[in-house]
Amino acid sequence: MLTSVAHHRERLKVGDHPHFISGKWIAGEGESYEQIHPSTNEVVAVFPEGDAEVVNAAVLSARKAFDEGPWPRMGARERKKILQKFVEAISAEAEDLGYLQTLDNGLPINFSLNTRVSALTASDIFDHYAGWIDKINGETYPQYTDTVNLHYHTYREPVGVVGAILPWNAPMMMFALKVAPALATGCTVVLKPSELSGICVNRLTRIVAESDLPDGVFNLVNGGPATGRAIVEHPGVDKITFTGSRAVGEWIMAEGAKTMKRVTLELGGKSAALIFPDARSVETAAKTVMGLCSTFLSGQVCSTQTRAIVHKSIVDDVLRYAREQVDTVKFGDPFDMATTSAPIISKRQAEKIMNYIRIGQEEGAELVFGGDCPGGDLSEGNWINPTLFAGVDNKMRIAQEEIFGPVLSVISFETEEEAIALANDSIYGLAGGLYTADLSRAFRVAKKMKTGAVGINGYSVMPNSPAGGVKQSGLGREGGWSTIEAFTELKTLMFNLDA
Repeated sequence: MLTSVAHHRERLKVGDHPHFISGKWIAGEGESYEQIHPSTNEVVAVFPEGDAEVVNAAVLSARKAFDEGPWPRMGARERKKILQKFVEAISAEAEDLGYLQTLDNGLPINFSLNTRVSALTASDIFDHYAGWIDKINGETYPQYTDTVNLHYHTYREPVGVVGAILPWNAPMMMFALKVAPALATGCTVVLKPSELSGICVNRLTRIVAESDLPDGVFNLVNGGPATGRAIVEHPGVDKITFTGSRAVGEWIMAEGAKTMKRVTLELGGKSAALIFPDARSVETAAKTVMGLCSTFLSGQVCSTQTRAIVHKSIVDDVLRYAREQVDTVKFGDPFDMATTSAPIISKRQAEKIMNYIRIGQEEGAELVFGGDCPGGDLSEGNWINPTLFAGVDNKMRIAQEEIFGPVLSVISFETEEEAIALANDSIYGLAGGLYTADLSRAFRVAKKMKTGAVGINGYSVMPNSPAGGVKQSGLGREGGWSTIEAFTELKTLMFNLDA
């Protein structure tokens, strides 16, 4: 059995987790819920459940701060100074925040401290959007006709009150991706962390509470699905930014349409990695793709490339290299720097993954390795061994449905056109990849892949580049100027100079 993670709670001084509304901490008097650590299934925190009344108070606070407060009307210089202090404060607490994130979701500490989901990345995101504040501008247009002396000018206004709903798997990065651009553009925020990982978001909120941000500009409400529904349904919310499942995203679009809410949705994925025989290193390609499923969050990332579309001449090589990669995987204490892979976030999700593995076998796919749980000292947690299927038909459920776990499907192809068709034969389109040394092929294939982003010989996201999905992987983009556009409305002024 793994050692209890509870002592990290005491060491990190994890206390109560109240709501934060209108500049005040609100304990909550109603229902509460427990947060369970996935490596051992022990309770690590208790949160108050934000009901409709709490959500209403938070929205009214944000509404008043937007309609009457100084934040949307504040000069760019002054707003920028406030956000730049967030950059410094998050960086100063980066190590503790990393450990808190591992206490939240079981992400191995080495990744929590040092990768794109670390506090330092969150700090970089705030820095990036602080830099945009004095550069958010409109355009002027030439006089269109001599018959009327009309001149046109546009500028960008903040969209209003933003309801931000976070996923559990990267709470710090997602906090920054949603809050930083909202604040940079002059919006006010009501944020709900995932009920599965709210500890580090609570600590980030304490950084906000200690800042010079005016009361009501940022509000935190803890809770589960009912709390999220109350935020989406509230008529005082102008925009929803959500990262999570496709099913919930569909509901948000339908519900938000009733009040014409603006939406940014980053949803599911069943991304494809195309491995051509002319890849610079088939070994590197195979181990990279398998590693995305077997290490880090164990495939519990929507952008994970869970379909390896491999030229038939190198399938055996890819399977061999994938096994070699999995041999390097180390389960265990998430706070051990040597641990490579996270547990599955909940028992319910682990059961769902195991059911998909059974479905894959029933559909006739070849289970090359994995498909079971490690047991032994890990038996109290939600651990599943990295799993590889070969001989997968792209019509199988394991190739079409998002499993959100350490399962990779290998699908073979013969021609470039077939590879592209297989990659595009999906309701999703989030984060494709391709491996080839042929620059012409890389450009040609990437343009034909129906996905929001394509990584050529590698994949990562950065604060200044947009990422997001097409088809049922979502709407909108997060990152760079595209996010500034998403949190603003474009207003056109028409000047009649003959009046």
